[in-house]
This record gives sequence, structure tokens and C-alpha cells, in this order.
Amino acid sequence: MPVNKLTISPGVDQYTLINKNKTLAVMVLTYGAIVSHILTPDKTGTVRDVVLGFDDHESYKHPDNPYFGAVVGRYGNRIGKGKFTADGKEYQLAINNGPNALHGGLEGFDKRIWTATVLSEEPASVRLELVSPDGDQGYPGTLTTSVTYTVNDKDELIMEYHATTDKETVVNLTNHSYFNLSGVSLNPNILDHRVTMTDEVKAVLECDQDCLPTGKVLSWSEVPWMNFSGENAGKSIGARFEKLEATRGYDHPYVIHTDYKTDTAHLPLRHAVTVYSPDTGIEMDFSTTEPAFQFYTGGWIASDVLEAKKDQGKIKLGPSAGFCLEASRNPDSPNKPEWRNAVLLQKEGVYTGKTVYAFHARLN
Repeated sequence: MPVNKLTISPGVDQYTLINKNKTLAVMVLTYGAIVSHILTPDKTGTVRDVVLGFDDHESYKHPDNPYFGAVVGRYGNRIGKGKFTADGKEYQLAINNGPNALHGGLEGFDKRIWTATVLSEEPASVRLELVSPDGDQGYPGTLTTSVTYTVNDKDELIMEYHATTDKETVVNLTNHSYFNLSGVSLNPNILDHRVTMTDEVKAVLECDQDCLPTGKVLSWSEVPWMNFSGENAGKSIGARFEKLEATRGYDHPYVIHTDYKTDTAHLPLRHAVTVYSPDTGIEMDFSTTEPAFQFYTGGWIASDVLEAKKDQGKIKLGPSAGFCLEASRNPDSPNKPEWRNAVLLQKEGVYTGKTVYAFHARLN
């Protein structure tokens, strides 16, 4: 069966989605809508698990877990000083990241039990739904959210987001998977992974010392070490880290387009990034309808505290053990007039987005 359900603890189920060719298998938990495993063959045919995570759901509650594989919400990334206005009223959120609110609050969507529905066996597809009540974590409105995971015969993992509200609120949903295309056991860090950004990636947002956008858009000529296109295509992640000491590597929002609206799923699916592991030959293509993505190379993962999964050799994890490509709206959009329309969801509106991660192995 292309979709298998396994109850791993009381109230928490794991769904395994497998394509017809058995060249891509993805495991998803109802806890946090977490992508816990992505299994795909490398250039030798050896199956590798290419995401960070844990073998049991209780480990995801560890205080040092940096959102491995989870859907983060209501608002992924940062909101400056935890403040925003909706329907003329100011709201104050919990401050949990320097002076800012991060990833939905102290008990965000990553820590909730979602309700699962199998949509299709071929392609393998499951929808996870969560209802967040009015006032949850300080946000207004009852928000009904779903994320649909689909695994197809193109070796693609498709993520589709949908949300509605009964009161004006702010929303920014993303998946926080950490990828290591070497499978961790072969190489416990991703500094040798090669990154290529397509012409769909236009620029990077300037951020202050607290990783909050200033509102300024930086060109490649201003920050050449952020550029992975043109003559910089295929640069390794670690090649220019000396320019990134303050953020311990990359932790920056990149710009794809400026069509700022809550409903992006009907926009073109843009191929933005390709990442390649020379260790395994595994290559991942990242495409999205979203206007931006956060490129994060795991510099703040705690050293020697967390342990990889059994299929990754139970190796101790640390900084740069994985990288994230978090498709989303711009950080702090509620407080930036030019970006606000992308995250301010109206009572009669709809929030949507679509992101695709495609896997294959180079044989040479």
C-alpha cells in the first residue's frame, strides 16, 4: 500500500507515503505535521534518509529541538518585538527569539496534534488539519489550517498549504525540514554541499543583528557571498562562511517575487534552488509559489546534544548538520506596509501556497 499508517504512541500516528517506483518514501507524523524521514537512493543505489529528525515523537519535545521537520505557524519566522495590528487592534505575542516572536509562539503548530486524512493511494497523499482557536498564542481569529503532503512518481514531495479564518489575522506557514543529502552517517555536516540558485532568485533581504529585515533589498553586487547563481553557481555551503560569523552561516531571507497576496497557489511554481551532495550524488530541486525563502544552514543547532536516527547511525548532531529551504512570506511582513498584504488574512479570504522538493541521484 502506498500509504501506511502506524500508531507510534497514544494519539500520535505516522503515515508513510511511497511512490509507485519505490524511489521516494516520506514519513509524516500527526504531531507537528512533522516530516520525520525522507528515503531516497544515492548514486550507488543505497537508500539514504536525507532529513534530520528522531525515531520517536517524544524526542521532538526536547528543548533543543530546532523545529526538525515541523510545520511552523501561525507565523513562521520572526515578527519584530512580537507586535502587529489586525483590524485596527494591536496584538502582543510572546517574545521567544531575542527581541522578536519566532515560529508561532511558545506552543506553535509544531507542538500540536493534527488530524490526518488519506486523500489518495496513487499518488500517495495525506492531508493534515489543525484548528487554532481565537486567541491561541495571542493571535486573533479561529484559524483552520491544512497541509497536504503528496509523493509522486517524479520523486517529488509536494507540500500544499491552505488556511481560513473567522477574524482578520496574520498567517505565514512553512515547513522546517533540515536536509542532509549525505544521509548524516556518511557526512555529519553539509558544508561541502553545492548550491545553485536559478534566475528566479532575485536578491536577499538586509537584516539587522536580530535577523529581522530592515526593509532594504540587497543586490548580489552588495553581498556577493550570498549569491549562488552565475559564476557562483555550485559553490559549497561552507566556502564563504568567514563573511557570516554573526549568523554562524546562512540564516537569510531570499527574494523570489513581489506578488504579495495571501493566495499564492495559483501563481507559477518557480524552480529556485538546486542542492547537491558530492558524497552521495543525491540532488534536490526546490520549487515554490511563495515570494521568499529562508536559507538556513543550521549554525545554531546545539553541539553534541541531539542524536541522529538509527538509519543515520545515531551520530551526534551539531552546527551545520543540515540546511533548510523554508518557503514562506517575508519575515516581519505584518509590520512592513509593502509586504503586509501577503500575510494579512481576511475573514472572507484564503491563504494558500505550494512547495515542491524533488530528489534524484547523479550517477557520475
